[in-house]
Amino acid sequence: MNDAKSFALQIDKELADNLDELRQVVRVIALEALRRIVNRTPVDTGRARGNWFVSIGGGGVEVTTDVDPAGGVTVTRGGERIAYYEEVEGFPVITIYNNLPYIERLEDGYSKQAPGGMVAVTVAELQQALA
Repeated sequence: MNDAKSFALQIDKELADNLDELRQVVRVIALEALRRIVNRTPVDTGRARGNWFVSIGGGGVEVTTDVDPAGGVTVTRGGERIAYYEEVEGFPVITIYNNLPYIERLEDGYSKQAPGGMVAVTVAELQQALA
C-alpha cells in the first residue's frame, strides 16, 4: 500500500515537472512570435507597431495612441503578460492581437515594408522550426 502511494506521488511529481516544462516552452514560443510580429510590422509613425498586445485566455480590446517605432516597449509589455502565463491554471490560449482598423491591410501586404504580412510569415517560420 505504501509503495502504491509513493508511486502515485512520484507520477504526480513527474507530471507536474513535465507540465512546467511545457508551460515554459509555450512561453518561449509566444515571446518569439511576439518579437517577430512586432519587428515585421511596417513603421510610418510607429502606431501599428505599438498596438500589438497579448491576451491570455481570451481576446482583447486594447488600443493605444502611443507610438513605438523601435518596438521595444511593445515587446516588453507583451513579454510581461506572457510571463504571467506560468501562474495561470491549465493551458489557456495566448493571443497576440492588434485592433487598429488598418492592421488587416498591413497583414495583407499593403506596405512594401512587409509584403508578406507579419503574422502569416511568423506562423509559417515557427511551424517549420518546430517540425
